[in-house]
Amino acid sequence: MYTYNLYDADASFGINKSYHIQCDIPPHRFRSIMMEFRRNESVGSQISAFIQFMQQEFGDSFRLFEYDDIVQFDADQENSMILANLLSQTDNHV
Repeated sequence: MYTYNLYDADASFGINKSYHIQCDIPPHRFRSIMMEFRRNESVGSQISAFIQFMQQEFGDSFRLFEYDDIVQFDADQENSMILANLLSQTDNHV
């Protein structure tokens, strides 16, 4: 299960709405779907339209949730493990 955070912003720097997503779609595929969606000039810049499209296409495997400290803690733990692995790899000589 992957976690994604998308933000809907005005023309300025303000954030109107945030969307927190859990789904089975790996990051490289999620990005390619979003890039294809953005190419549609009539709705491509609307995050809410992208969310609606993803819910229709992926159904139960695409879930919106409210962001809370537990999810942040899990993400921080995972990021810490990834960073530790990367740092240990850089210490090894090839």
